[in-house]
Amino acid sequence: MEPMPPVGGAGSDFGIAHDPLNPSRLRSSADPAFFRTALQAGLLGVMANLIPFGLGMVLTGILAALLYHRTQAGTLSIGKSLRLGAVAGAISFAATSFLTVLAVVLLNSQQQFHDLMMKAIEQGVAKQSGPEVQNFLEWIHTSQGFGTVLAFGMLGALLLSILLSAAGGAIGSTLFRDRNRRSL
Repeated sequence: MEPMPPVGGAGSDFGIAHDPLNPSRLRSSADPAFFRTALQAGLLGVMANLIPFGLGMVLTGILAALLYHRTQAGTLSIGKSLRLGAVAGAISFAATSFLTVLAVVLLNSQQQFHDLMMKAIEQGVAKQSGPEVQNFLEWIHTSQGFGTVLAFGMLGALLLSILLSAAGGAIGSTLFRDRNRRSL
């Protein structure tokens, strides 16, 4: 029987290395610069998130690619830059969410936060009419309805942050490409 080729390796675009002692398990390649850079860019991305229209999220990915490029020799591959931007975006989202919750709790402004969110939701559906819309508005005024809408909103914001930051990472890898070096 012929041995299976490695699933990944040093040149793998997926960052997955084959474990010869346990062929059924895959482990990610250890790259401390990757995670350190993603953490730095993600935390700086909290400030970038103040820029509207998702541009701050894209800038978070670009920043991640720039920081990685400055610490590592070689060109950052598109796959790795997408992952780097996505991780930085997730970190930025988590830090922003944590700071928001912390501010709401410390300032004892849970009711103001609730009212602000309700007003935004009501304005979002204000142009629509019908019994379904009225039922929805009544439902979101319940704690279960508000919690569900908030949870789905947070999930959507997380996915948007990951996608836009990943796109920024790809843009950054293209911008900061060193054309004379090999791809990482």
